[in-house]
Amino acid sequence: MEVLDPASTSVQFAGSQVEVLPVCAGSIPPLIRSSRPVLQALLAGNVLTGDGDEVDVSLIQLVELIGDHGDAVFDALAIASGIKVDAIKAARLDDVLRLARVCIQVNRDFFTQSVAPLLAGMARQLPGAGPTPSSS
Repeated sequence: MEVLDPASTSVQFAGSQVEVLPVCAGSIPPLIRSSRPVLQALLAGNVLTGDGDEVDVSLIQLVELIGDHGDAVFDALAIASGIKVDAIKAARLDDVLRLARVCIQVNRDFFTQSVAPLLAGMARQLPGAGPTPSSS
């Protein structure tokens, strides 16, 4: 069985070239915990449905995510990129948006194949979520 190296992409961030790799196994629990509202918003907006190198996320969607879930976005980007949260918060908006697009692109398969089913299953388990029995 041949083992393939994970695909990575480099991105210009705050004057440096940063290599973004798919999240490692140890990063998954803190990524899910810290960024659940962000992941749900990305899934609800069909952002994670593109194929190949295309990312179905507009700059407006990313700005809205930062406005609605700023700290969670910054935490998720830090986990996914290895860049410190403080550096992300201090960066220019265009750098943060570029980093977000690359992190989404590199990790799309993980989000769509693992996270989406996990979040859907959790939603079904919440009281009041999903269909309710009819009262006859």
